[in-house]
Formats: sequence, C-alpha cells, structure tokens
Amino acid sequence: MLLDPRQADPEFGRAATDPGARTAPKPRRDPGYHAPVETSELGAAGSSGDALHLRHFLRIARRCLPLLRPMRTHLIGFAGGVALVGTVAIAVGALFFDLHWTRVLEGQPLTHLEARLLRLDPATFADITGPLDPSARRIVRDRELIGAIGFVLIAGSLGGALFYYLVWILQQINQRLRLQLLDRLQTLSLRFHDESRIGDAIYRLYQDSAMVTSVIQTLILEPTGQILRFVTAIAVVAAFDPALAVVLCAIWPPALLVGRWFSPRLRTGFRRAREANSELTSRIQETLAGIQVIKAYGAEAVEQSRFEQHSTAAFASAFRARNLYAVLGVILFGLVGASLLATTAAAAVQTQLEAGLFAQRLLIGLGFATWTLGRFNLFKAVSGASTQGIEQLFKLWARAQDVSVGLDRVFQLLDLEPEVRDEPGARPMQPVRSGVAFRGVAFRYQPERPVLENIEFEAHLGTITAITGPTGAGKSTLMSLLLRLFDPDAGRIEIDGLDLRKLQLASLRAHVSIALQENLLFGTSVRENIRFAVPHATESEIHEAARIACADRFIEALPDGYDTLLGERGSRLSTGQRQRLSVARAVLKNSSILILDEPTASLDAETEVAMLANLAEWGRRRVVFLITHRLSTIRHADQILVVNDGRIVERGNHVSLVQSNGSYRKWLRSSVSDSPTSSLEP
Repeated sequence: MLLDPRQADPEFGRAATDPGARTAPKPRRDPGYHAPVETSELGAAGSSGDALHLRHFLRIARRCLPLLRPMRTHLIGFAGGVALVGTVAIAVGALFFDLHWTRVLEGQPLTHLEARLLRLDPATFADITGPLDPSARRIVRDRELIGAIGFVLIAGSLGGALFYYLVWILQQINQRLRLQLLDRLQTLSLRFHDESRIGDAIYRLYQDSAMVTSVIQTLILEPTGQILRFVTAIAVVAAFDPALAVVLCAIWPPALLVGRWFSPRLRTGFRRAREANSELTSRIQETLAGIQVIKAYGAEAVEQSRFEQHSTAAFASAFRARNLYAVLGVILFGLVGASLLATTAAAAVQTQLEAGLFAQRLLIGLGFATWTLGRFNLFKAVSGASTQGIEQLFKLWARAQDVSVGLDRVFQLLDLEPEVRDEPGARPMQPVRSGVAFRGVAFRYQPERPVLENIEFEAHLGTITAITGPTGAGKSTLMSLLLRLFDPDAGRIEIDGLDLRKLQLASLRAHVSIALQENLLFGTSVRENIRFAVPHATESEIHEAARIACADRFIEALPDGYDTLLGERGSRLSTGQRQRLSVARAVLKNSSILILDEPTASLDAETEVAMLANLAEWGRRRVVFLITHRLSTIRHADQILVVNDGRIVERGNHVSLVQSNGSYRKWLRSSVSDSPTSSLEP
C-alpha cells in the first residue's frame, strides 16, 4: 500500500512502488500537503536505478544513527571483543595447524616457540637433527589435543557471550524503533488511519521494523567483519606468495559485474514480496475482525478462497525473490570455486618443492620459512576464508536490497508529520468558563466531497446540545473537529473565545471526554476498561462513574464484578452493556466537555431515562453534546441542531422545532409512525 510521505526527508524514505503493485487512491490533504510520490531516488521498480547504491547505503546508515547512538558504548565494546578474540584465534590457529600437520603427522621437530607453549624440552623436541620418534609425536599430539580442547572451550564461551551480547544490543535497537513507530502511528490524524489498512500498519510495525537489526548486521557489522576477514586473509596469503594473493583478488571484477546485474532485480523482487505479505496480513486482520459477519452469511468458503489467493500470491512473490537470491549464490560459488582451485593447485606444487615463503624473514620468529604440509593446509584455510569473505560480502549486498525495502517502509511512516499538531506558542487549556462556539466552520475529506459548510452555533456551559440528522450528514465529523482529530478547512472553533489551534493538543483532549458509537473495549477487566483514560482513578470514582452510566448493577452481577475479564473487544458483553461501559469511561475522565455519540442506541427505555437523568445532573457545570437519532434522548436537550448535507438546517429546542413545519417535524412524524408509543407532544 502506498502511504503519503508528507514533509518527508528529501533524501530518503520516499515511497518506491512498482508498476504491478496495488496502490490506494491518492488522498487529499490540507495546504502544504505533498502528493504521493510514485517513484523515488531509489528508482522505479525494475529499473537500473532501483538498486541500492553506495549513497543510499550511507543514507540508510545515517537514518539509523539516532537509534545506534544510545547503544554506542555497547557497540564499541562488542567490536573490541570481536577484534580481540579474532586476533588471538588467528595466531593460535596458525600454531595448531603447524603442530598437527607438520609436527604430529610429518614428525618434523618443533620450533622453540611451540616447545615452550607445550611445555616441552626444546633439547628433545626442537634442537634435533632428525624427525621426532613415534613416542615424541604421541606426546606432542596429546599436548596439542589438550591445548586445542582448552582453546575451543575458551574461544567458544567468549564467542557465545559475544553473540548473546550482540542479540541483546540489536533487540534494544529494534525496541526503540518499534516504540517510535507506534508513537508516530498514534500521533497521525484519523484521516491517515481512515485511508490506510490496519494490516499494513501492523506489518510495518512488527515485521518491517525488525529490519533495523538486519540493517545493522547486513550493512554495518557483517560487512565490516567480512572486509577485515578478507584483508587479513589476503595479507597472510601474500606473506606466503603474493602471486596467489593477486589470483584471489581477481574474483572482484566479475563479482562486481554480477552484483550490479542482480541488485535492481533483487530489490524489485523483495519489494513485491513485502507488499504481497503486507496484503496477506491485511487480509488476515480483516477476516478475523469480521468473523461474526462471515459466519452469519455462511461465507467461510468465499473467505477461504480469497485467503488462498493472497497467500499464494505472497508465496509466489517470496519464492521468486529467494530463487533469484539462490541463483546469485550459485554464480558466486562458481567464481570462488575456480579461484580456490587455481590457488590450491599452485600452493600444492610449492609444498611439493618445499619452496621458501615470500615473507620468511618476517615469519621466521614463528619458525615458518618454507612450504610444508601444515602451512599448505593453513594456506587452504586462509585462502578459503578470503574467498568466502568475498562471497559473503556480495550475498550481504543482495540481502541489503530486502533490508533497505523494509526500512524504506519504516522510515516512510516515521517521515509522516501529524496533520494536526501544536502551533508555536500554544497554551494549556483551562476548564471551560462560558462554552464552545463554531464560527463559519467548513470541512471536506476530498476536494469534490464537502462534508460541512458554514457551521455556526454556540453551546453554553451547563447545557446539553443534541445533534441529529440523517446518516452521513456530518454529525460525528463536527465532534471530531472539536477534538481536533482534524482541523477545519475554513472558519474556527472556539472555547471561551479562544481558537482551538491556540491550545495545546494534549491539554485540549484532556478536557474532552467522548463515548464513541463503536463502544470499543479491550480484553482486560471491567475496572481497567472504565479507567482507561484515568489509570490512577480510585475505586469510589470508578463506582460513581458506573452508577451515572447505569452500569453498576450489571457489573456487580458479573462473575468477578469489576475484576471480570472481557473478551476481545468486549465480546462477552451485550451491545447495551458495552455502551454503558463506554459512557462510564467518558464520565470518569471528569472533563469540561462531554461528547456522547449515540449513547442510548442500544438501551431499553427505562435504562435510557435513568442514564439521561444522571447525565443531566452530572453535566450541570459542563458542556454536553449528544449525537443521536432517538426522540426520547433528544427531548432532554437544551438545544437541538438538525444537520443535513453538511449544514445546520434547523436549530432550537424540542418544543419550538415541533411547532415549526421543518425537517425536524417531518422526521418526527416518520418516527412516530414507526413507533406507536412515540408522540409529537413535548
């Protein structure tokens, strides 16, 4: 899914989409909003510019630096530990190779250094003219074996500790990125969430964010290690024979050509695979969220078929990308194998001739002067490490294509700026003293679809304002603007004569309570659901809020009372019970402004009357808004606003509106005809 990178980093994080990917319609934003970008600096899908070039690597690394900075001490400590263990391992490994192949198997005398390390008498094991006798070779073998076991245990323990340390560091970094992503998702406007799929956001938050650990390993730690490994190995090989080092380095030109050809294709393949998996995640989320409707309509087979289609598409995309990656590995293996075959053959000839080592003056301290069986095997191990380093570097570069796609999607979200945010100099909101006023407010989600036009009214402290009208008229949008979930395109909303945009957003929302029509509850206890917005509320405050919402009786009848655990989204309660808990949550917040969206839609007449009476008493020093279609609820309002086609077509109290011959009276007549117990009389 294509997101809208408004005010994005001009150098990185823009959307990179391929022609085959499904994209959402381009949404409209307020002035200053930049339209979605179809291509990016990373290139159009499948083009040569789609590869991850060095400048993009540097930009990715730069974007990751703020995440790495808090862990820099640990990263330096890890790098130092790896360098120390690696250096010791190379030196000790060279000695063990020589001990095993040259001394134990061929029987050649030890060097003075080897004799001292094994605690053997140099006169018996080093300063002799002939080969070691069988008993001496067994002694060397046993000492070598004991030393090797001890070294492996120590090195293995240190390596395991370093690996565990690295995992801890990377998970700390990943945790920081996920927290940043969730924070950004919560600050983005409802317009963004309305136009985005939940599954896509979940995939970015959970899966794509994990790429930050991969980018550190794939683009920083592992390449650094492989480069050092290659350079060290080439230096050792050059000390044996510089010509063989040149042969090993000759792998680079063809490997670079292969990498250049594969990079854009791998990046395109990995992007398509991630987009397909994001679609699959969205399908899973939507299926599980709508399971009740699916069962009610007997549509399980249809949903199963749709899921199979998405799952097959995700599998096919991933398979194509991984297959291409495997082909790259085979080609690199062929290049490496050819190089190793040539250098090993040349080294075998040198060993047979017992030729002198190129840097024998430098190596004489270790007792290395000529080619021997031990040094031949050491050369094979080191040259294998050098070529494996090249192979791993190019595989890492290929993996980096996938990692960078994931981080593209992550940074794309982080680059989005909230549409609604505090203006410079915004002040904290104080409790409402006079009331709320809408002054010529206009709003639209899309340019061609106005939702509200020229909304003008006042709601005074201590009054109840009912907002009614046909579905889709803009009633809920009015209250969304009051909460600053969106900002109006024209006009302004005032509290005590001060424009909402002059108030701090967090402070404003702290003074507004809302009970939503959806009655969203969480799978925790009844108590935790009521005090969701006031975590430290006392028991008496929770019970009082439940009483005002007429929820106390049914709560006390639950198996564990206020400690009863609710199902997912409160599924263990009836719609009316969920509605009352939602109202109790809003009441507990004890704010200056209360918004109730269809608060009595699922209540029986007796409960409705009791709740409205409680709310009227509780709201004497507050501004209360009711969005409702129920006549019995509207009657209690001090002011009624009839909204139609985004405009206030009528206003007044129930008596005055009934006496007029407008849309309110016509609507009441239809309501009365549907309900014999209703009456037009006040």
